Amino acid sequence: MASTTVLIFSLLFVFVPTTLSQTFGNLSAGPTVSSCGPLLLRLAPCGPFVQGASPSPTEQCCSNLRQLYIQQPDCLCLLLNQTGISTLPINTTLALQLPLLCSMHVDNDTCSGM
Repeated sequence: MASTTVLIFSLLFVFVPTTLSQTFGNLSAGPTVSSCGPLLLRLAPCGPFVQGASPSPTEQCCSNLRQLYIQQPDCLCLLLNQTGISTLPINTTLALQLPLLCSMHVDNDTCSGM
């Protein structure tokens, strides 16, 4: 539970504007941590998987991931495009596998940079 809490707070506070501008270029209307934060909190059940502590994502993780993509696909893209931030305790390979393992098709046009 503590590692999940650390993951959540890392997701919310580590993304800095310079990283966002590097990832998304000069998009002024792009997603931000402040606009996506409450939605990203719903991905806490994915923490054990993306940290390598669980062999597969839970159904709750996948359900929340699907809901996030349906409601705000840009927020999912924000998360997936930020996996290169080394201060987050996330295995980037595992994080990028989440949509596939959750039987989701993430449109590459929606998520530029993936």
